[in-house]
Amino acid sequence: MANSRYPRVNPKSGLQEEWDDHFQVPSVKQRSISSLRFNGQSTAVHTVPLANGLTLDFYARLGAADELAVTFHGAYRKDKYLYPRFERVQSLEKLFPAHIAFADPTLRMDRSKSMLLSWYLGGPGWDPMDDIFKVIARAKGRSGAKHVVFIGGSGGGHTALRLSAHFPGSLAYVQAPATDIHRCFPTAKKNYFSTVWPGWDPEKLLDAFPERFNMPALYRRRPMDNFVYYAQSTRDPHYLDTHFEPFRAALGATPTGEEEPRGKRWLALYEGQKEGHGAMTPPEFREHLARALTWWRARRPAAR
Repeated sequence: MANSRYPRVNPKSGLQEEWDDHFQVPSVKQRSISSLRFNGQSTAVHTVPLANGLTLDFYARLGAADELAVTFHGAYRKDKYLYPRFERVQSLEKLFPAHIAFADPTLRMDRSKSMLLSWYLGGPGWDPMDDIFKVIARAKGRSGAKHVVFIGGSGGGHTALRLSAHFPGSLAYVQAPATDIHRCFPTAKKNYFSTVWPGWDPEKLLDAFPERFNMPALYRRRPMDNFVYYAQSTRDPHYLDTHFEPFRAALGATPTGEEEPRGKRWLALYEGQKEGHGAMTPPEFREHLARALTWWRARRPAAR
């Protein structure tokens, strides 16, 4: 339902705003990634123009909070392609007053919409991680948050693991994540590399940049000063074998299930209520999230 107050220029921020009928919040047109302004709206969809002609789109709810939740989506379905897609906006509303849900800007490189998954990886000369971190830094300042939890499942889990590794003290709460792009479904890999890296050899790229594409290699290379809660159902055998096990082996870790580990890696194997990939139920998600947050809060370093 349209809002008669929009479009307008926000008197506090000076930014152009419209009304987002889908999310029922203002839609803010930021000027640039280096001049982000959150003083006009506490909850809004933001569109930020990037230097490469793309945009970074995110849903931000920035109430006062000690923790900032950052969520990432997984693969699209062909029959439900709606850009931008924001993950867990409603389900985390009561739990996290400060929350940013990012859409993957890499998807905007494919006008045909055949690339349904791109893991927030960007392309030649451009990694969205850098721009996402700038948004997080400004959002922390706006909300007062001192701690960050990165949340994602499947393709979004890869992003949560990768970004959390570069954010000391943060938590990556991941559900059956894709840990190694080498091992992802061939069609998804083909669509991504042919669209974003035309003329490049995908296998050579994957081997050349493990910090971008291969989380087992990244986490094995050196100790990361973050926390990881990895929820994996035993009824998802493909991801158990191709993504969970290589990550576990790289860490030299033992799955702990419900038992809290002594270190910073909790590999929580569980028997899911439903069979298959992406079948985690809402109660299972909430149960594992609550367990991950309690564990993390008791062990994370004090905020400076």
